[in-house]
Amino acid sequence: MSVTATLLPSYEELAALVVELGSELAAVRAELAEAKARIADLEARLGQNSTNSSKPPSSDGLVKPAPKSLREKSGRSPGRPKGQLGITLRQVRTPDHELEYRPQGPCSGCGSDLAEAAVAGTECRQVFDLPEEIRLEVTEHRLFSLRCACGRKTRATAPEGVAAPVQYGPRLAAAGVYLMHGQFLSKDRTATALADLFGAHVAVATVAGWVRRAAKTLDAFGRVVADNVAAAPLAFFDETGFRTAGCLHWLHSASTGLFVHLSVHRRRGTEATDAAGVLPAFTGVAMHDAWAPYDTYTQATHALCSAHVLRELIAVTERGTEAARCAAYRAIDALLALKRAAEGARAAGADTIEDRLKAGELKALRTAVRDGVTATAARTSKTERKHNALFKRLRSRWDDYLRWVHDLTLPFDNNPAEQTIRMAKLRIKVSGSLRTIRGAQDFAAIRTYLATADRHGQNLLDVLEQAMHGRPWTPATT
Repeated sequence: MSVTATLLPSYEELAALVVELGSELAAVRAELAEAKARIADLEARLGQNSTNSSKPPSSDGLVKPAPKSLREKSGRSPGRPKGQLGITLRQVRTPDHELEYRPQGPCSGCGSDLAEAAVAGTECRQVFDLPEEIRLEVTEHRLFSLRCACGRKTRATAPEGVAAPVQYGPRLAAAGVYLMHGQFLSKDRTATALADLFGAHVAVATVAGWVRRAAKTLDAFGRVVADNVAAAPLAFFDETGFRTAGCLHWLHSASTGLFVHLSVHRRRGTEATDAAGVLPAFTGVAMHDAWAPYDTYTQATHALCSAHVLRELIAVTERGTEAARCAAYRAIDALLALKRAAEGARAAGADTIEDRLKAGELKALRTAVRDGVTATAARTSKTERKHNALFKRLRSRWDDYLRWVHDLTLPFDNNPAEQTIRMAKLRIKVSGSLRTIRGAQDFAAIRTYLATADRHGQNLLDVLEQAMHGRPWTPATT
C-alpha cells in the first residue's frame, strides 16, 4: 500500500464530514434568516415617522419625511375660502390723534399763494400703531389714618389686591403668564420680554410666582371643565409623554368643541385616567386611538381613529410582504372612498352615505382585511406580527373603526385631541422638560383655562387678568 493511499479519508469519513458540514450550513442559514428578520424589524422601526405610525410630527426631528398626504386636492384656489369671514383694517370714527397737513407752496395751476385759500376737500388716512412709549404706570394708594377725639387712630382699608408697600399689578402678572404658558416662552425669556416691552425688570422667580398664583385659582375651573366634557355626547381623548422632574410622565387630554381638560400624571393607564375624572363618568361616544386602557371604560361607546389606522396601513405598504402590501393598498382605497362619500353627503345635507356605494366599499374593505390577515398569518418576523395584529384589530374592532360611516355626525379622526396635545408638545420642545411635577400640573391647569377660554371666543389676556384678581372667568354651563 502506498503512502498516498493511507492519507486519503475513507468513504465513511467523507460521508460523516458531509453530514457535519450540512448541519453547520443549516445552522448558518437559520442564523442568517434570523439576522435578516431582525435587520428588517430594525429598519421598520427606523422607518417609522408621523406619516406611517402614531408618532407625533414633533418626533420626526430634523430628518423630516417628504410631505405625503392621502388627501386629494380640494379643487379650490389658495386663500380664504369663499364665505369665510376675513379681517380687514378699517378706519375708525374717532381717532386718538389728528394731524392736519396743508399744501406747501403755490397753486399747482396758476401759481397763486394758497395761504388764505378755502378748504375744498379732505382725504383721511389712518395709521394704526402702538404708542411710542409703553411703560409701567405706578399708582400710589394712600391709606389715611384718622384720629378720633377719643384719641384712637383708625386707618383706611386697602383696596382688594393692594397688600404690600410695593408690588406688581394683576395686568402685568397676566401678561407674564400669557407669555410663558400662552406663547410658550421660557421663564428667562418671559422676564426679558417684559423688560423690553414695558420696562418692567422682573425677576425670573417673580414670573414663576405668578404662574403658581394663577394655577392655584383654577382648581375649581378644572373641575367645571371636566364635568362638562364628561357630560358631552362626543369627546376626544389622547395622551402623550411629558418629560417632568427628570423622568417620563404623561399628559392626558379630554376635549370637546368648547372645553379642553389637561392633566399630568406619572402613569399612562387607568390610574391616570381615573385621576383626571372624565372617562369614569363619560357615557357618550369616546373618540381615541387603539390604546387598550381606554376600552376598560365600558359605559362609553368607543370610536377608534381612522387616521391612525391609515398611517398603520401605510407602514404595511412600505415594509410588508407583497401580499400584505396589496391588501393594505386596497384597504386604504376603500377607507378613503368612504371618507369622500361621507364628506360629500354632509356637503349635500344628507344624513347618510348612498347605500349602494357604502355597501360596495365596506365589502371591499372587509375583503382586504381578510386577505391581510391571511397574508401575514405566518408571523415570521416582528414586523409581520405587527402587521398581522393590525389586520386582526381591524377585523375585531370593525364597528368601532367605522362608526363615522353609519353616523355622519361622528368624525373620521381624532384630530381635535391631537391638536390639544400639540400645544403641550411645543412647551416641552421649548423647555426640554419641566423641572417639577408641581410645575407640570400648573402648566396643565393654565392650558386648560386658556384653551377653553379660546374656544369660547374670550381674550386670553383679559381672562388671565381675571384669574390674577382671584376671580377666574367661568364658561356658561350647559
